Amino acid sequence: MSNMKIKLFLTFDHELPLGGLNASYKKALFDPTQKILDIADRYGIKVTLFSDILCAYRFKEWDEKSFYLPYKDQLQYAVRAGHDVQLHIHPHWLTTQYDGAAFLPSEDFALSDFKDHAAYGGIPGIIELSVEKLKDICMPVDKNYQCLAFRAGGYNIYPDSRQIFHSLYDQGICYDSSMAKGYYFRSGISEIDFRKLPDVPNWTVNPEDYHSALSGKAGILEIPIATIPKTPFEAPTRFKLKKYAFRAVENRGRMIHDHHQVDLISKIKMLLSSRMLSFDNHTLSLDYLLQIVGHQIRKYENKSEEIMFSAISHPKSMGDYSFELMDRFISSVQKLYPEVEFTTFSLFNSKTI
Repeated sequence: MSNMKIKLFLTFDHELPLGGLNASYKKALFDPTQKILDIADRYGIKVTLFSDILCAYRFKEWDEKSFYLPYKDQLQYAVRAGHDVQLHIHPHWLTTQYDGAAFLPSEDFALSDFKDHAAYGGIPGIIELSVEKLKDICMPVDKNYQCLAFRAGGYNIYPDSRQIFHSLYDQGICYDSSMAKGYYFRSGISEIDFRKLPDVPNWTVNPEDYHSALSGKAGILEIPIATIPKTPFEAPTRFKLKKYAFRAVENRGRMIHDHHQVDLISKIKMLLSSRMLSFDNHTLSLDYLLQIVGHQIRKYENKSEEIMFSAISHPKSMGDYSFELMDRFISSVQKLYPEVEFTTFSLFNSKTI
């Protein structure tokens, strides 16, 4: 293998189930997140929590004692321990209702749904508010904390990607990790199509068009979620969900997309969608995750001096199998790919400035 530098970002979308809760906040989010941090600490590596800050913003009003304060404590604990906390925006919280016992999710799911929402200043205002609230939590325990990386809620960075990326850049965001090559998803409230992205490991996002790259110009560096194309020999997902049901985590809450039907063509596109590097998909094995890492390396080892990619998981969807998978994955990567450096956006940024 060449002297190519390889950086792997273990990232976790730190959020509640978006469609409703079937468990306590502790069981749905705080306990599994702590297990993630414990595993990482055992290996001496750092992870990134992309934290759903607008959820906390609303719960500070709705249920400060039971949710907001433990949420704040967990993020501050992570920062003190040297882990990274970065920006994750699910804007539907701004129009979600709370009846005193449970939240009633809005279907204003993407940032683009708030383009003309005067109450929050549209997309620029929502991004500015989100960065401000995340800094309010993290800066008291780290005066040098920077909010510099972003993951779009539900991967929804369009159709208004131009305005989104301009607004992120204006707020000091340097890195994005919302895209996953070959991934397609559609529901009644969202459509994601990453089947045509630049054929390079990393690129600087052109705010005019998220599909294209800027060369040698200021912008936002894309560190995509690692993926691998599906092969025609893979067992159908429905079969694997049944076969490996014993690995699945208990139902802690409802997805926001559950009740939405889509057309047959979209279902076929989803069937052919690439798979992401993730610990919370209980149908995936350790060997399969290592294949994804190997695929990233082989694809670009003779074309680039450095490649950077992320793994994406969700604490709310992680149980015993996921934690075991994460543990074994870190150990295996360290043994099989010693050239791979586990890092975070803050650590990477500190070495490049």
